Amino acid sequence: DGLPLALVMTSRPALLSRRPAWGPAGALLPLEPLQAAQRDQLARALLQHIDDVPPALRELIVGRAEGNPYYMEELVRRVIDDGVIDTTGPRWTVDTERLGRLRLPGTLVGLLQARLDALPAAERAAARHASVIGPVFWDDALRALDAAAPRALPALVHAAFVRTSDTSPFEGTPERRFDHHLLHQVTYDTLLKAERRLGHAAAARWLAERTRGRGSEFVAMTGEHAERAGETALAIDCFDQAAREASKRFANPAAAAWLRRALELLGPTDPLRRFDLLRRLQVIADAVGDRAGQDAALQEMGELLQRHPDEPRQAQLLLSLSMLTERRGDLPAAEQHARRSLELAERREVVETAALAAGQLSFLHLMREDTTAAHTHVDNALRWAARIADEATRAENEAKLLVVSAMIATTQCRYGAATAALQDALARGVALGSPRLQVSALDNLAVQAALLGHWRDVADHGERMRAVALEHATMPRVAHALIHVGDAASALDDPDAAMSAYEEALSITRANGDRRVQVWALQRLGRLRRAREEVRAALALHEEAQTLCDAQRDTLGAAVAAADGALCQAARDLNAEAYRPLSPFEQIPAIDDDGVLLSESAAILVHLAHKSGRLIPADAAGQAQVLRWSFAAVSTVEPPLQSLLVLDWTSPGQGGKHREFLAGWVQRVFRNLERWLAGREFVATDAFTVADILMAHVLANVSDASLLESHPGVAAYRDRCLARPAWKRTLEAYLARVEAG
Repeated sequence: DGLPLALVMTSRPALLSRRPAWGPAGALLPLEPLQAAQRDQLARALLQHIDDVPPALRELIVGRAEGNPYYMEELVRRVIDDGVIDTTGPRWTVDTERLGRLRLPGTLVGLLQARLDALPAAERAAARHASVIGPVFWDDALRALDAAAPRALPALVHAAFVRTSDTSPFEGTPERRFDHHLLHQVTYDTLLKAERRLGHAAAARWLAERTRGRGSEFVAMTGEHAERAGETALAIDCFDQAAREASKRFANPAAAAWLRRALELLGPTDPLRRFDLLRRLQVIADAVGDRAGQDAALQEMGELLQRHPDEPRQAQLLLSLSMLTERRGDLPAAEQHARRSLELAERREVVETAALAAGQLSFLHLMREDTTAAHTHVDNALRWAARIADEATRAENEAKLLVVSAMIATTQCRYGAATAALQDALARGVALGSPRLQVSALDNLAVQAALLGHWRDVADHGERMRAVALEHATMPRVAHALIHVGDAASALDDPDAAMSAYEEALSITRANGDRRVQVWALQRLGRLRRAREEVRAALALHEEAQTLCDAQRDTLGAAVAAADGALCQAARDLNAEAYRPLSPFEQIPAIDDDGVLLSESAAILVHLAHKSGRLIPADAAGQAQVLRWSFAAVSTVEPPLQSLLVLDWTSPGQGGKHREFLAGWVQRVFRNLERWLAGREFVATDAFTVADILMAHVLANVSDASLLESHPGVAAYRDRCLARPAWKRTLEAYLARVEAG
C-alpha cells in the first residue's frame, strides 16, 4: 500500500485515431522509426554470424524495413527460409547468386502473408484455426475447433510462428501466443466469414465450459466469441455476467462498458431486461458522478416503463430519481419521488425498494430537521429491511439504515449513541466489503467530530473516507471527503491545505454536477479568499454559489451566499485607507457629521438623537435609561441571536450541542426581556426612542420563530415597533437606494 506504480502500455497508432484525447498530457511516448545508426546496429546484431556481410544483403535488411525492427527480423527470417543464408554451420554463409534473384513482397504485411502461405498445409490450417481464438490461445481450445490442429503446434513453435508461454491459466493445457500481433492479424484475415463464425462458436462453447465461475476477463472473452459467432443471446449473458464480476471488484468503467455492450446487442427485444441493465448502468454512473450518463439511463428507463408498465420497476425508477434530485439539491422533488416510490413498493411488497425508499425519506426529513418524521420513516425502513430474503443484501441495507439512525441521534445531541452506531456500521461495511457503507459511516463520523470540535478526528475520518472513495473510483464521495479534510485544515490553522482541498473538491463537483457539495466548496473557498483580502475572487465564488442555490430552490443557502457576497462587497469598499479613520474595524455604518467621526450603530443613533433633540428624553434620568437599553440591545440581546443565526447559516441542521447552548442562551435573555416589557409599550421610556430602534432591529433578525413562541410580550413589542409608519417609510427608502445601486 502507498507504493508508486508506473504502467507502461503499448498500442498501434490506430488507438489515437479512435480516441484522440486518450491519456493525460505528457503520458504518450511515440515510438519513431529507428534512426540510421540504430538500424545499422540492429542489422549487425541480426547478421552477427556472417563474417563478411554483402552490401546488397545489408541494404535489403536496412533499406526495405525503413526503421521497423520487426520488419527487419522478418526479412532475415525470410532470406533464411529461402536459402539465401545457410545457418547449418557454426558461421553463416550467404548465397549471393540467390540473393540477386530474390523477389520479396513490398510490405511487412505481404511478407507475413507469404510466410503463412509457405507453411505446410497442416501447419497453415492449425495457425488459421488458432487465430480465431486470439493472439493468445490454448491447445485444448484449438482442439475444440479442429481435433487434428494441436499436432502441428510443435512445428509452428520450431518455425517461431508461435511461442509457448511459461504458465497457463487453464490447468492441463499449454498456453501459446503468436510471435507478433501483426502475424496473428494477417493469419486471421485469411479466413472467410463462414469459417470465422464456426470457429468463434466453437471457441465460445469451449470457454463457457472451461471458465465457469471464473472472472470477468474470460466471461467477456466468451461473449466476444459468441457475438462474432452470431450467438447473440449467449453474448448478452456473458457481457451481463462480465459487468457483474467487474462491479464486485468495483471496476466501474469496465462494468459500464460491458453493460453497454449487452444493451447494444439486446435492443428492444426484451424491454424489462433492458430496464434492469439500464438501472445497473445508472447506479454505476451515480457512483462515479457521471450525471449525463445517469440522466440518459433514467430517461430511457422512464420511456420503457411508459410503453411497458411495471409497478415494481416504476418504484425503483422513482427511488433513483429521488437520489439524483437530492444530490442536485432539489429536496422537495426528491421527497416527492421517494414518497411515490414507497407507495408503489409497499403496495406491491417490493421489500428492498420499500426499505430504501423509507430510508431515503428518513434522510430527507432529517435534512430539514424534522427528527420525528425521520424516526418514523427509519423504523418503517427497518421493518421492510428485515423481510429481505437474501442475507447479504439484508445485512447491507440494515447497516445503511443504522447510519441514518446515527444521524438522527447526532441531531438530538446523543453523541455517544451516534458514535457507537456509526462505528458498528463502519465495521459492518468492512466485513461486507461495501465501500459505500464505509464511506457513509466515515462521513458521519467526520460530521460528528466537527460538531464536537475534534478536528484531528475530522481530518482522520476525512482522509480515510477519501482513500476508500478513491480506491473504488466514487468521485462524488471523494469531493465530499475533501470538504471534511479542508474544514479540519482550516480549523487547525492551515489555510493553504484547506484551500487545496476545497479547490480539488470544486473541480470534481463541477465535473460531476453534484451541486450541493459544489456549493459547500464555493462557500468555503470564498471565505478563505476573503480572509486573504482577495475580495474580487471571493465575490465571484459567492455569486456562483448563490446562482446554484437559487436554481435548487435552496432559500437558506442562497441567503448565506448573498450574505457572504455582501461581506465581500463591504470588504472591498471598507478596506480602503480613506475609510479606516471612520471605522477602525472596517465595518458599516459610519458617519462624518461635520468633523465628528463615528462608527457603531448605537453610538451613531445616540449622537444623532442628542444633536436633533428627537427620540431621546431631555432629562438626564431618561437619557440614562435610553443609554442603558441601547447598550443592552447590542451587547446583551444581540450576541446570542447573532451567534445562532451564523451557526444556522453555516451549518444547517448540524449545530448539535452548540445550537442547544445558544438556543438556551436566547431563551434566558427573552425570559428577562418578557418580564421587563410586561405593562410597557416601549423598552426605555414611555415614548419611542433610539433604544427601541436598536432593540426592534435586533429582534427583527430572529429567524427561528419557535424561539419567540413562549414570549408573546417580546414578539408583540417587536411587531409594534416594526409596524410604525416611519419605520416602514425608512425601510422602503433604504431598499430603493440599494436596488438603484
